[in-house]
Amino acid sequence: MASSAWKRWSMSVAGVAVLAMTAAVSVSGTAGASTAQVIHFSFSSNIETLDPTEWTDTTSMTPMQEIYDTLVEYDPYSSKIVPGLATYQVSKDGLTYTFTLKKGLKFSNGNPVTAQDVIYSINRVTRGDANSSGAAPYGFAYADIVGYNQWFNKGNPPPAGMTGMSGVTSPAANVVQIKLQTPEAFFLNVMALMSAVIVDPSVVQKYGQNYQLHAIGTGPYKLKSWNQGHQMILVPNTTSWRYRKGEAQQIVMDENVNPDLALLRYEQGDYAFLLGPLPSEVYAKILSSATLKSQYHNVTENGIVYLAFNETKAPFNNIYMRQAVNYAVNKQLLIKDITNGRAALMTQMLPPGIPGYNKSIKNPFPYNPTLAKSLLKKAGYHGQQINFIYPSNTSDHIRTAEIIQTELKAVGMNVTLQGTSQVGNYWPLEDNAKGNWNIAWTDWFQDYPDAQDFLYNLASTDACGATNVGCYNNSLFEQLVTDADALPVHDQAQRVIDYQQADKIAVQDAAWVYLYDEWNDDLVQPWMTPAAKGKNLMVYLHPILQPEYQMMNVKSH
Repeated sequence: MASSAWKRWSMSVAGVAVLAMTAAVSVSGTAGASTAQVIHFSFSSNIETLDPTEWTDTTSMTPMQEIYDTLVEYDPYSSKIVPGLATYQVSKDGLTYTFTLKKGLKFSNGNPVTAQDVIYSINRVTRGDANSSGAAPYGFAYADIVGYNQWFNKGNPPPAGMTGMSGVTSPAANVVQIKLQTPEAFFLNVMALMSAVIVDPSVVQKYGQNYQLHAIGTGPYKLKSWNQGHQMILVPNTTSWRYRKGEAQQIVMDENVNPDLALLRYEQGDYAFLLGPLPSEVYAKILSSATLKSQYHNVTENGIVYLAFNETKAPFNNIYMRQAVNYAVNKQLLIKDITNGRAALMTQMLPPGIPGYNKSIKNPFPYNPTLAKSLLKKAGYHGQQINFIYPSNTSDHIRTAEIIQTELKAVGMNVTLQGTSQVGNYWPLEDNAKGNWNIAWTDWFQDYPDAQDFLYNLASTDACGATNVGCYNNSLFEQLVTDADALPVHDQAQRVIDYQQADKIAVQDAAWVYLYDEWNDDLVQPWMTPAAKGKNLMVYLHPILQPEYQMMNVKSH
């Protein structure tokens, strides 16, 4: 079953919350370009990679989205899939996808884009040994392609003589055909992920493991320089089919910038916008300023924040222990104190914006510390140490962990906190169920608006040790999700029924501690164009994409 893994919004974010990525745009001078031609912004974390075989986070997605293209993409003003590098046709049985490349496509180094480049790119990201650290995190997103199981080879190099998946072929010079083992209503969505970008094979082969420092694509911008951990600079790719005359001549991205400093620069007029999710202390300052409030925008997103249990070992392989934690945590208090009310109570694995969300599930675990204590006795808990891991890169995350620790201690649990300040180091920690942890703070923002992206990615046994952080396992849940995932688009009604039943089972199992469904928000200066109103707001706050920098201009001010 194919899957994917958008990790993590605003780390993305996707990235689109929740390891809070804060970005800022500046029009300060940069060598070689006038101030009006420079878009300068910052992240509170690092850009992790420019290599699609390593990509998992939305911070990295920001430059990758400008450097690369996919065969299909999202319309910048909607969530609809539209042609990117290629037009497409889908067979009636939903098993064959035919992509026809647009004419005259070139990489930023001038090399023409061919069907063989597309085949190479897809095969590269699905190899079992896609990069030096092993399989590509998103490789299993394409696991339903015919020949994947042989090509992937369980994390080892492909069998001798095998050059790619048999289901990816080129019946004509400018045509790529992909055959699936079973229908996937969401397959075009996974073809729009950053893992499916088209790379130049000659550049990959030349630089090997250092490819990301020399990344070449077909997008509207190309890499000029990258001082890793400090700053990346992009300049226009004039050979791109998406090049727009008059666009910014440089995009400068600073890494590891404090959100408070970003806000100060914004208030001074140096920064054109701040991207969220905005930290609570920044939001509090916005509420106290009429000027900032007039420049503030928000959108409800398909993002969730939750606690995962390590169900591979005691004590949370016991359902009463999981239930006890659920009743001991005051979610409404977290929404008030941590998000300043910028979130909704999470009641199930799916957020409200995803088809399959079950409105009949209200609040399955209301705050009840007395019940939590009785469940601990029922579970036979006698004060064993519980290790709670969390990303400590923002004050909001630290406060969240401390509040939850206090609440769990109040009902008799012996909880130790372990924070990790570098989010890139936190992901492998939480994804390792064999590690020394029992509870993990985690989050998810949609890769695409389909229930498969949540239920399969976050709770299937296939994703155990990866995006199924605590290795939740229920065979009936798994069967319902697997059946729904394999239904074609025209059976959407049945897919919704199956997903709703599966989500009910996860609630009954107390699979997670459901905290809250998130908003995304930002600040936009009035001198940015297009104006942040109506559909133009999608340039800054998009339900799926990072900001579309090639569509922005800076007016004199």
